[in-house]
Amino acid sequence: MRLGLFGGTFNPLHIGHLRVAEEVREKVRLDTIIFVPSYVPPHKELDCNVSGQQRLEIIQRSIRANPFFEASSYEVERSEPSYSIRTIEHFRSGNHVAPFFILGQDAFNEIATWYEAERLFSLAHFIVMSRPGEEKLNLDQVLGTSSSLYRPSVNGFINVHGNEILFIDVTPFSLSSSQIRSNRKEGKSIRYLVPEEAYEYIMTERIYG
Repeated sequence: MRLGLFGGTFNPLHIGHLRVAEEVREKVRLDTIIFVPSYVPPHKELDCNVSGQQRLEIIQRSIRANPFFEASSYEVERSEPSYSIRTIEHFRSGNHVAPFFILGQDAFNEIATWYEAERLFSLAHFIVMSRPGEEKLNLDQVLGTSSSLYRPSVNGFINVHGNEILFIDVTPFSLSSSQIRSNRKEGKSIRYLVPEEAYEYIMTERIYG
């Protein structure tokens, strides 16, 4: 099974997240993409104090119609800072495969600062999403001396563990979760920025307002 992991605060998940996930799934031929909302992200504070359970519910309502998408409560239920390596280890052992970890170009450029960064690439493939024409740092700049463990492959690089780093161009979206939160605070509509099922939940529960 080719399993994708898409983590993030998802505060909230919006149509841009869903569209790029669908493009990645199709281009990399993934069987499933699991959205994994974080509980307490180590590098940022959550705006609006929205709980992990609420963000998870928004995701679940948003992906119901897509049989290739799933949501996981793994990080939310741990109730402690979310580190990607723990999530990768969990899904790797549970599914007996090296998962494809999906992240944006900006996050990848800073991956050397992540917890146990050097071990990450021995456990998973990485799919780096970027906008067409976006400047990409080379592996030497991102990984330093560890880049010597890689050789070029068709869509990126492959390391001595057989794990790939794939660079995938996705449709650029100017939409952001912070824009949705701002719209709610200012009394502006967020309809069509999130799936209708999520919109109804956010409005009913008065989230972000």
